[in-house]
Amino acid sequence: MRLPLAVGSLALFLSGCATTTYHTDFHPVQKPYQQIYYNQGWTVLHQEGTQFDVELAVRESKERWEEITAFITVLNRSGGPVNIGIENITLTQDSQPIALWTYHELEQQHVTRAQSRKTAIALGAMAQSLSASQPTTTSTYGSGSVYGTGGSATYSGSSYSTTYDPAASAAAQAQIQANAQSGMANINADLVHGLSALQGYLQKTTILPENSFTARFRSHRTSFNNKAESYYQYLIQLPGEKFRFKFMEETSSETHKRKLF
Repeated sequence: MRLPLAVGSLALFLSGCATTTYHTDFHPVQKPYQQIYYNQGWTVLHQEGTQFDVELAVRESKERWEEITAFITVLNRSGGPVNIGIENITLTQDSQPIALWTYHELEQQHVTRAQSRKTAIALGAMAQSLSASQPTTTSTYGSGSVYGTGGSATYSGSSYSTTYDPAASAAAQAQIQANAQSGMANINADLVHGLSALQGYLQKTTILPENSFTARFRSHRTSFNNKAESYYQYLIQLPGEKFRFKFMEETSSETHKRKLF
């Protein structure tokens, strides 16, 4: 009775497997009072308010689930100073909120990663140092036969000896220490590089009248539910004014079948 199922499974296996490729595009949803232009792969939406001019720039395309990096520019025409920071911006995807990374959170990621790597190096060096400080034990095995008037007898045995070479141990300890220091230096260099890459990330900043300010910020991972279209909206709230910038993520898929035999 199981033969039809087995034959069907074999036919499915021989027919091959299918893979699906997804293509995504990120389009601005322009409003009548907004301007749009493009700059080297970035889509820029511009809106003039009564007291502020705001621009938001994002990449023209994104991968599924990908975090979104955006640039914001604010021109202050209000006549007084105004503060801008992550707390002034919210992002939603199909009306569901998506968190935005703060500078402190990204900074802490780099610091925590460096601390974890340093701990691993320290523990490894400690284990190697303990091993290098131990004396060396060697074993010797021997066997033989004894013959006499009454016949013969066979014997066997092992002997152990322990030796300690202070010079070799000191040399090993020095090499372990040098390797650990080199590893720590590499981690510190990576940390400095990672933190320097955060330059230009949005932190609370005061914009004086008739001055502008530009910074970048990044979202957490977005969602993908096999929908053909998904809508994102950035809301920038400034004193007395709100600016909304909307984008549509358009997803298409293509299925490829490959025969195994």
